[in-house]
Amino acid sequence: MEDKLKINIVKTDTCCFISDCNATSGYDYNYFHPQVDKMLFDGECPTPTFYPNWFKIKKYPELVQQKIAGQRINCRYEIKNKNLISDQLPMVIPYEDRDNHESEVLDSLYEYEYDIDEPTLENIDCEFSVVCEINNFEEPVKFDYEAVHKYDYSDKVYHITNVNIKHQLFDKMIFPEVVLHNRPCSLSSKEVYDITRQYVREHIDNSKAKITSDYDFCFDVKKIIPLIEPETISYQNIFARTKKERNKINYSVKKCNEVSIFSMTNKQENYKGYTAIDNIIANSEVELKDKLDEWLTTLINQINKPLELCSHCNGTGYKGEVKSIDKTKIIEDINKN
Repeated sequence: MEDKLKINIVKTDTCCFISDCNATSGYDYNYFHPQVDKMLFDGECPTPTFYPNWFKIKKYPELVQQKIAGQRINCRYEIKNKNLISDQLPMVIPYEDRDNHESEVLDSLYEYEYDIDEPTLENIDCEFSVVCEINNFEEPVKFDYEAVHKYDYSDKVYHITNVNIKHQLFDKMIFPEVVLHNRPCSLSSKEVYDITRQYVREHIDNSKAKITSDYDFCFDVKKIIPLIEPETISYQNIFARTKKERNKINYSVKKCNEVSIFSMTNKQENYKGYTAIDNIIANSEVELKDKLDEWLTTLINQINKPLELCSHCNGTGYKGEVKSIDKTKIIEDINKN
């Protein structure tokens, strides 16, 4: 007697989640081959979720079935060249009559053919284990951000998704991963760093600011401050090839100044001279996404903020001081909310 298929199920007031995997981590989890995704639950296929071994169905199932492939029917041999049809060489030889003909004739003059019967549905005897029931269930938000890090000696863009979000160990021990999105969670300093770095690279206004350091361990942005009156500066090229060229006075026009307004490292690298960016914590993945979006929007708005001409000096200067962006305070304020 075959054992029943054991399926874990999470019941909610809007849907159900199912899994036939009992492992939560390790080899048995990473290389598990589910069976439930090939079955029909009340006549419908389950849909994938953010997690590889969990699938979604509309309601607690009453009938579980699997498709059985159709069997071969009408097996026969059909003649290859219809011009050869005769009393000794009929167009079709039924498979059950094959012994009445020489095998050399069948192999050389005929082609083996068959039809496939319609697939059938077979009822599956399952054992459901309800691991938890949740009311007022909220669907998980799609969490997908481009980030950049060093991989194989060069910068590579990768994605940080729901699967990368960190949850408390106790919650992971108590709750199935498919409902962890409503529990406290966080992004590490390194993940926030990689996302921020890529976001600034994509959204910076190069007429207002410029990236001057862009590495896996440190990142720096400087504000471009156009000079109201460009300055002519003189210099000597001490690296020129000849003495005459080294003594020559060269001139250039300086059109702007650059002031550092944003710099960061991450707690993993903790590069000397740079302040590490904090992790972001939240009570749910929805809240975490909102906080991350707020951080990125606040940061880029300050980086791209245009300078305001001073109305009291006839356009010879700018209003206000160009200050460094306090990333620690911004994230602290976001985490408090």
